[in-house]
Amino acid sequence: MNTGFCLINIKGKVNSLTDSEKKVAGYILEHSAEVLNYTVAELAKNADVSDATVVRFCRSVGYKGYQDLKINLAQDTIVPYKQLNTSLEKDDTTEQIAVKMIRSEIDTLEETLRILDWEELERVAVAIHDAKRVVFFGSGGSALVAADAMHKFLKIGICCMIQMDSDVQRMQSAVLKEGDVAFGISHSGYNLHVIECLKNARAGGATVIGLTTLGDSPMQKACDHLLATSSGRETIFKSESVAARIAQLSVIDSLVAVLSCMNYDEAYDAIQKTRRATSGGKY
Repeated sequence: MNTGFCLINIKGKVNSLTDSEKKVAGYILEHSAEVLNYTVAELAKNADVSDATVVRFCRSVGYKGYQDLKINLAQDTIVPYKQLNTSLEKDDTTEQIAVKMIRSEIDTLEETLRILDWEELERVAVAIHDAKRVVFFGSGGSALVAADAMHKFLKIGICCMIQMDSDVQRMQSAVLKEGDVAFGISHSGYNLHVIECLKNARAGGATVIGLTTLGDSPMQKACDHLLATSSGRETIFKSESVAARIAQLSVIDSLVAVLSCMNYDEAYDAIQKTRRATSGGKY
């Protein structure tokens, strides 16, 4: 572990930074542990600079972006076994580890219940119900959440799809139009690929829905409707939070249930048809 390397790197490059970038450097050097829990927008606000300045700063000091900076910064400040969940201790038993991990997921779900906008959830359900087609966009772990959503929506008769290839996602987003729904999923809200796809879809007239964790992010500006969940602060990196992903899966489950209740007979009929269609591969 290169203890202190990231902070030493920042200190060594301060003189080459712009005045606004120096403000970011100064804040990180004084609040390195707190910064690990910040989004780009939160760091920008605390350092009194723009989001773009934070991104430029990361590149100026030699990192690919904000997540890359935080990964390296964590090596300076957090022991490895705590990077998955900060409540973990090195000598924890198997039971203690499991309890802490499951408790963090329960806490994230409970916080999501407190912050979820029920009226927005209903508006999203209506938009999906009325759509000609729903196309999901996501990468990495978010693509897996999208695939789960597609599977569940298809079960109740909602025409939807997701392609795992990023280029195909871009092409799909470019041909969406009025009457379609683009549904983007990004844990951080800063995934450039997802944001690009949502912007393409919106330009074509599609209704754009986003699912992300709570907090200001560029993804919000690309969406007509936004569903926000808890960020799962127990993990160092929000984009890697298992608890946050479970909260997003739970929101998808809620959407499926709301959509089913909006037209119960059709949803029930679709469930029976899809069960019969897949029954041949089961004992």
